[in-house]
Amino acid sequence: MAACRIVIDHLGGVRRGHRQELPEDTRVRFGRHPECEVSFDAHRDIDASSRHAELRHEESGWVLVDLGSSNGTYVDGHRATESPVAQNVPVIIEFGSGGPRVRLFIGDDAEIAALPPAPVEVTKRTWLWPSVAGGIAVIAVAIMLVRC
Repeated sequence: MAACRIVIDHLGGVRRGHRQELPEDTRVRFGRHPECEVSFDAHRDIDASSRHAELRHEESGWVLVDLGSSNGTYVDGHRATESPVAQNVPVIIEFGSGGPRVRLFIGDDAEIAALPPAPVEVTKRTWLWPSVAGGIAVIAVAIMLVRC
């Protein structure tokens, strides 16, 4: 039997677009703490806790366990404290509602090669509308000053 690897595709959050591959015998901790194998940005991915969740290999198989996070762990859109993770089946995990999102996949080389590209989220341009409003305000003030 071929050795499996754990693949983490970052879909959202600061690391969006990055891929991490880890051997199957690795404990995988998710969170903002720098010691986590899957570490999120401590200042910008604030919906994730410092030690948010952990992927474990138990006798019954793989399981994702929430470590008492503040904002919860969502597996395929459903809040979960503990969720089995099937091999060869991609799972979408969100760390806090609106927090960083990853696609988790456990499989061998052939299965990983057959995995479709990760659906990376488009960044939200939260600065666009405030910038437009500010520009309009500056123009309005300039027009009022010219008329005075």
